[in-house]
Amino acid sequence: MAAIIPKCISEVTSSWLSSILGTQIIAFNTSTVAGGHLADVFRIYDILYADSPSLLPPSLIIKIACQKEDHRTIAASNNAYLREVLFFEKLAVKVPLRTPIIYSVLYDNLERCEFFSIIMEDLSSHSTVFDQLTDQPKEADIRKIILELAEFHALFWESDTLNLDWVGFPENRYKFPMHEAALECEDNIDTFAALWENAFKQRPFQPKWPSLEPMTRLICDGNAERLLCQIYKILSQRPHTLLHTDLRGNNLFRTKPQIGEPSEITYIDWQLVSRGPPGLEFSQAWQHSIPPVVRRKDLDFLKQYHQRLTEINPKATAYTYQMLLEDYRLGFVLWWMTLITLGTDVLKILETPEGRETPEGRETPEGKEAKGWGTTMPYMYQAIEDHDCYGMVKRLLSFSN
Repeated sequence: MAAIIPKCISEVTSSWLSSILGTQIIAFNTSTVAGGHLADVFRIYDILYADSPSLLPPSLIIKIACQKEDHRTIAASNNAYLREVLFFEKLAVKVPLRTPIIYSVLYDNLERCEFFSIIMEDLSSHSTVFDQLTDQPKEADIRKIILELAEFHALFWESDTLNLDWVGFPENRYKFPMHEAALECEDNIDTFAALWENAFKQRPFQPKWPSLEPMTRLICDGNAERLLCQIYKILSQRPHTLLHTDLRGNNLFRTKPQIGEPSEITYIDWQLVSRGPPGLEFSQAWQHSIPPVVRRKDLDFLKQYHQRLTEINPKATAYTYQMLLEDYRLGFVLWWMTLITLGTDVLKILETPEGRETPEGRETPEGKEAKGWGTTMPYMYQAIEDHDCYGMVKRLLSFSN
């Protein structure tokens, strides 16, 4: 008999958890973990095992499909759930990055995964997240991550793994994992701008980012699909490797400082794992997770990465530094288009009292995350400005005429 996949946290009972973990559980508590857009994440803690002491930990994390149907639709259309469950089932052990210990993976089908559950290690017991608001990666952290990603990308450089159906398209064809959301920016830009102004009492387009509004209006004036086709044409001609694709600060944990011990990085949330050129990895990693004063060292970071990548795998020399830099800039455009759509949904949370506060008057996790966009998105706006993404978009659209 197939195991039941919980569709909400109330369906995670002591009997269900006991059957999944193979040991009797008497009781536990749960709390919501903030930060997910496409899935719901909960901490299971104060676990009381019948056999005490247990070899299993006192707390765990469970990740399940999002309660919001429209979010599940986005996830299913982009194979987000399927990517993550199959990554942990088939690829995680091969990846030279630390990933969470996995205790259980369940999913409904291999064609269009809509419901799933992953029970994994509770990293908070020994690590802290790189919070995008309060504890952003420092330069030393970024340089450590760069070297680890070079090893990861070098291992899967042009490998057979990239031809797996759920990783991406064969024959080097590229398609952004969040394609549908990027395409829908045309339908959402006006709502996004209005919600932003309501939430933060200022327009998203300001004089300090003079190219942001004309670039956005150009894209959203019926040109999104044409622009994506041009970007995909370029990215499909590049060498490919395996990408995490969503390395923002909230998807990275570091071990708590120990005297004489270096910090270890754990990489979570593999819902967008896909094939592609590695420049795309860094645009999402740095665009709104680190402040501009650090991010403006990005050219130096990219040179360090490229040098290490080609040292580990000489075949990667075909991917020049200039290609890396161009793909990095293209990634800013892809993610800006995507975040217009995702942000429209996120910022709606702040429109209602129940979205902002719990019945007890405390800030909701979702409301806290939505308010955080007011801090982190301007980092992205500045990156778009610094790298003249508007000029690049104009050139790409002129080539497609």
